[in-house]
Amino acid sequence: MRLAATFAAAAAITSAHVTSIQLPRNLSFYDVEPAGSGVLLSGETVIGATCGFVRVGLAPLRITGRGLGSCVRSSAHRVTPVLVRRPGSFAVRVRIARVEAAGRVVEGPVVMRFQESVDTHLALAYGPRTLWLYEAGAAAGPEVLQVSAVTGRVEQTARVPRLVRPLLAADDDGLWLAIPPNGTAPGTGASPLYHVAPNARTAVLVRRGGRAVLWLVAAGRSVWADVISKTLHGEIWRLDGAAGTAHALASFPELGTWTAVPHGSTLWTLADEPVDQRFQACDAEHVIRVDGATGRRSLVASVPIRSRQCGTGTAATFADGALEFVLGSRLYRVSA
Repeated sequence: MRLAATFAAAAAITSAHVTSIQLPRNLSFYDVEPAGSGVLLSGETVIGATCGFVRVGLAPLRITGRGLGSCVRSSAHRVTPVLVRRPGSFAVRVRIARVEAAGRVVEGPVVMRFQESVDTHLALAYGPRTLWLYEAGAAAGPEVLQVSAVTGRVEQTARVPRLVRPLLAADDDGLWLAIPPNGTAPGTGASPLYHVAPNARTAVLVRRGGRAVLWLVAAGRSVWADVISKTLHGEIWRLDGAAGTAHALASFPELGTWTAVPHGSTLWTLADEPVDQRFQACDAEHVIRVDGATGRRSLVASVPIRSRQCGTGTAATFADGALEFVLGSRLYRVSA
C-alpha cells in the first residue's frame, strides 16, 4: 500500500499551503536554518566543493542574499568548527572560528586532533548556548567537547565510547548520541543511546533498543528517536529529562524517513513515496506532522519529485510557523 493511501485509511489528512522558490543550481545544500526574518541555506558548489550560502526571506519566498567562499560565513551560527588539513597527510586539526560583531572571523587555538579515515568524521550539534563536538579518532581518545556558542572556548571535555558515525542531538539537558544503520558501537546487542550532561566528564548509557536509529532530534527537555528493529520497521520513542525516561509513542513501519524537525512538542518529518516500493525511484515527498506527546500523525502535504530521486529532502527546518525544506534545487515552504 502506498503511503498516501495508508494515511487516508488510518490517519488524519490536513490541508496545507505550499510555496517554493528556485535555488542556484551550482550549489548542493546540506543545511537550512532560521536566520533573522528568513532562513539561511548552507552548501557547497557542485564542482570544486567551495562553501556557499543563500539567504531567503519567507513572506513571500525570495532570495535576499548569496555568496561563495568562507565556510564560516556560510553558517547560521556565530561559532563554527574549522578543519585544517595538513597537505600530504591524513592529519586534521580542529579550531573554533568565531564571527565578531564587525563581521571579522577569528580562529582560536587547536582544540582537537585526529587522523582522517573511513571511521573518523567530526560530528557536531548545537544546543542552548553550546556547540557539541564528537570525534571517535581524537588523539586523546574518543571524546566530546563542550564549546561555548558565544565565546568559542572549550568549557568541558567528556570521555565517550568509540562510536562510528553517530547521530547527535542537543537540548537543555545536554548531548545525546545514537547509532545510525551505517554506524557502529562497542559491544553487541541492541543499539545504545548515550547522554552527556553539561559539564560532565563521562557519557552515560541511557538505554539500548532496536538495531539502529534513523533520526535523533531534541528540543526543550525531550529527545525523540526513530528506532528500527528490521529493515522497514520503525518505532518513535520520546525520552524525557536528563535521565532519559523512555516512552514508546507509535510504530510507523511505513514511514522510512531520515529527517525530522522538532517544533515545540511537534515533530515534522519528510518521507519519500517509492514508485516500486523498493526506493529505486520516488515520485513524491510527503510532509508528515507527528504529535510528540501521543505519536498521532497526519499527512500535511505531498510534493512531487520531478527528478524521481529518493532521499532528497534531508535539509529542513521550522521557521515563522512553517516547515522549510530543500528538494532538488528548490526550497519548499509548507504551512498547515
